Amino acid sequence: MQKIFITTVFILAFLVGNAQTTPEPPTPPSTSSSSSSSSSSTYSSSSTSSDSNESTSISISHTEDDYKLRARFPKNRYQKLKNLIEETLGGKNMDIGSGYSKWSSDEKVYYVKLTKKSLRISLDLNVASPELAEKFENLGKDIKIIVSGSSVKVEKERMQREADRMRTEAERMKREAVRLERQYQRESERIEQQAKRELERAKREEHRKKEQLEREAKRMERDAKRIEREAKRVELEAKRLEEKARHKGGVSSYIKRLLEDPKTKYTSISSGSNLNWIWPEVQENLLTSLQKDNLIKSTSEVIFTSEKDHMYVNGAILAEAQYEKYLQMFRKAGIQSNADFSFYKKGDHIVVIGLNAKIKKVFNDLHKKGYIASTDEAVKLLIDGDKITQNGQKLTSNLVATYNAILRDNGIIPAPGKYIEMKEAGSYRLGYSLGSKGIIGTWIEEDR
Repeated sequence: MQKIFITTVFILAFLVGNAQTTPEPPTPPSTSSSSSSSSSSTYSSSSTSSDSNESTSISISHTEDDYKLRARFPKNRYQKLKNLIEETLGGKNMDIGSGYSKWSSDEKVYYVKLTKKSLRISLDLNVASPELAEKFENLGKDIKIIVSGSSVKVEKERMQREADRMRTEAERMKREAVRLERQYQRESERIEQQAKRELERAKREEHRKKEQLEREAKRMERDAKRIEREAKRVELEAKRLEEKARHKGGVSSYIKRLLEDPKTKYTSISSGSNLNWIWPEVQENLLTSLQKDNLIKSTSEVIFTSEKDHMYVNGAILAEAQYEKYLQMFRKAGIQSNADFSFYKKGDHIVVIGLNAKIKKVFNDLHKKGYIASTDEAVKLLIDGDKITQNGQKLTSNLVATYNAILRDNGIIPAPGKYIEMKEAGSYRLGYSLGSKGIIGTWIEEDR
């Protein structure tokens, strides 16, 4: 059995992009009420503009069985709402009538009706998948922002507060995961020792008492497994929050420190293709296209992530057409479609983190070609891209080109200051060294 631990340290923070909205007339303070329990929650808010005398209201009900939203709003918010719903649900199940637009699934899982001044949404949570439920919940949050007419400044401040809250919550959940893991270890040792004592005593007692103690030992074992499962769940939730923060432009303090380290300074070279180093061409084309598509205003600071079937730049998700464009760009440059990565740039410094590299296979390929003696002896490669050092010895240009091709085929992107290491069979590292504090990147330990 193989256990793989992939550790990437991120600090949750949002870099909110520039946005333009049409100013809304000031409105009196809205009144809202909410209630929640373990099974249901409701939200309602209403206000009236003193200038246009137009009312705005929204109510959201979220129970175990269904999710419902009702809203009324001025006409000037209709188009934004329609664009948002079309972007989220698409046009496959859309029906346009006289003065309204409707979306509904064939299985009657959801129903959406939008007019010039009103909106109704209902979702059957007994039938809907968890992914669809999450999509509608996020849609409701965005609708609430549009209907309430929040200004960009207010929304930026709210998003920043939410980012700070999520960062704090992720850190707390990490600490909780560590605590639960330690508790599980202590509890397992205690239970194991107690079970042994009880079984020894049960042998000396009558048959009835023996059976009773055996049942108690099994119950304790189940409790220990439950604690272990809970610890893993908390850890997964913390990773999910880290991923969400990364999508919104979060940069950890460790990444920031690397972007100030001299070893990550990048100098573009014209001979990158001769060395099979694909990154110089990728970076040049990527930054040029991002500026041309108005996705970034400057190339001095960039945060770009290609992950699963989405791409993000400076906290904003790319549209489907943009995603396809950049995916084709990467494929043409030699980056495989499953080679997910995050790219950070500040001035002349860059950091490239691979998310699903085939680290073990790199050393197997090097061994097959005779470049390393075996697959269970220590090997450390400094993979700067334009040069490679193996166990302290600088490789020739021809070998650099060969090694870069092997790294590329296994989803690894070389960059200044980056390294890949096999400490021994089953123990691997890929990323950037933080000295005594470990690495930023991937760490793998296999059971032996």
